[in-house]
Amino acid sequence: MRARLFSWILGIGGALAPAVTQAEEIGNFGAWYAFTQGEGAEKLCYMISAPSQSLGQIPNRGEVGLMVTHQVGGKVRDQVSVALGFEPHKTRYTKAKVDKTGNILLRLVDGDRVWIRDSNTDRTIVARMKKGAELVVTGMTSNGVASQDTFSLDGFTRAYAAISLACGLK
Repeated sequence: MRARLFSWILGIGGALAPAVTQAEEIGNFGAWYAFTQGEGAEKLCYMISAPSQSLGQIPNRGEVGLMVTHQVGGKVRDQVSVALGFEPHKTRYTKAKVDKTGNILLRLVDGDRVWIRDSNTDRTIVARMKKGAELVVTGMTSNGVASQDTFSLDGFTRAYAAISLACGLK
């Protein structure tokens, strides 16, 4: 799993910080891996996890991963994104749910990646993830095939603390 996650990082690294090419691993925390990338004000600190379970028969599906990102100085904080491994449906939003809490919509789309629209909602889901056991992401491909990916939150709080420390955030 570590090699797949690292290849996913390298694949999206350009989208996160075009001038940066090398990620440095902070550590592994349960189901989560924590990394830094870049220097100074452009330094990113992020954590990623692969799903523990994926449902849906989606041919040629790409890598799937959940990511939480900070940037030094707090320019980006608690940014939650998901690589779905497919282009999502244009009119059906991807949803994320921690344990039995309500769904949060991931409305911003770039290729196979989805994000939450506003930073307050990012902070809400991160707070839920710190207390939860699992996060379930449900989506639909552009041609109408449903997906459901379950991510373990084992080690989430420790990985979150590590990326926050690495980016100088409290």
